[in-house]
Amino acid sequence: MRWCVVVPLVAACGGGDAGRHWGGAVDTLPGGAIRVTNPSEGMWRDDAAWRLVSTLVIGEAEGAEATTFAAVSGLLVDEGGRIYILDRQANELRIFAPDGTLLRSVGRSGGGPGEYRNANGLVWLAPDTLVVVDQRGDRYTMLTREGEYVRSVARALGFFGWVFSGAIHDGRIYEQYYAGTDPDWRPVLLGTALRGDSTAAMGKDTVWLPARSAPIYEGFSIRTARGGMGMSVPFAPGLVYHVDRAGGIWFGHGSAFHVFRAAFTGDTIMEVLLEATPAPVAPAELAAWEAGAAVKRFREMGGRIDMDRIPKAKPFFEGLTVDPAGYLWVTVPAGPMEIGFRVFDPEGRYLGRLGVSGIEPDRYVPPVVRDGRVYLVGRDAVDVQRVHVFTIVR
Repeated sequence: MRWCVVVPLVAACGGGDAGRHWGGAVDTLPGGAIRVTNPSEGMWRDDAAWRLVSTLVIGEAEGAEATTFAAVSGLLVDEGGRIYILDRQANELRIFAPDGTLLRSVGRSGGGPGEYRNANGLVWLAPDTLVVVDQRGDRYTMLTREGEYVRSVARALGFFGWVFSGAIHDGRIYEQYYAGTDPDWRPVLLGTALRGDSTAAMGKDTVWLPARSAPIYEGFSIRTARGGMGMSVPFAPGLVYHVDRAGGIWFGHGSAFHVFRAAFTGDTIMEVLLEATPAPVAPAELAAWEAGAAVKRFREMGGRIDMDRIPKAKPFFEGLTVDPAGYLWVTVPAGPMEIGFRVFDPEGRYLGRLGVSGIEPDRYVPPVVRDGRVYLVGRDAVDVQRVHVFTIVR
């Protein structure tokens, strides 16, 4: 069943936005899922589009230890606007007031309660309880939102990453992984119950994520008598996943602007499509990648890079985030020192694009969108890692 819809943009989150009429289409698929097809033009008028206005920056090149970050690996915001920043290198959680004032620093390197080997993730278990993920330390540590230690649960998974990728659903913490045999790797979420004592997790759960056909970009590799080295293909699209607060799994592949929402049972609930053209890879961007230290080292080891295997266009998108109000924020590639988003309302209708400049986004730590603000981890022109806070002006 299909119908075309032409409706005005209603007030969003209490705002009084006036926008263009929406000329997209809605299909009800045989299985009951809703497919929303959007035209390239969003519903925002130029004079009514949302904007991001810088409100706060946390992070210094030199200064107090709590505001100089070595490697941010987690970012959360609570319902009162307090900001939680996890530094993997320091193994510290730093809690800031909404105005950027440091409230408390907790954690340190070690193996005792409230200590971490390589704290690389942060996620909410409940509004008053957060979880510090320590993959290399093989445990999850629960804290109050004031930073007080509650308990730990063992982690029985045999892999770790630079930054935790996953979410919490129904009392379990799920981590993204790939299972199967090469070349038929399947993305999965591996879940561990966060109910139990400090020595053993109560069971594990596996959720096979929906896989979609997509181009395969084989990386560059070299093996020598002393070892080897591998590099991914720059600007290549990849699989992206996000679990929202309602337990929906949002996913898609950056090779097409086609985003899905599924239940944990695997049933597709919604599809969102956008008519879009991917941004081209600028010659200067390709030259900057080729001049990087990793490429130089790879070539010194005898590796060869076939430049024809590098895409001429960037992915359609690189990240998915759903805010508490149900708006979908799709992170899209932008120019150097820029961050871009395409925003969709809870019904899947495309509103428009917005972004900021002067920041190189962190590709591992996803943005947080909450209570009219956007929180981003990024580096500025002098390569200092900071947390940037923007107010959404509607």
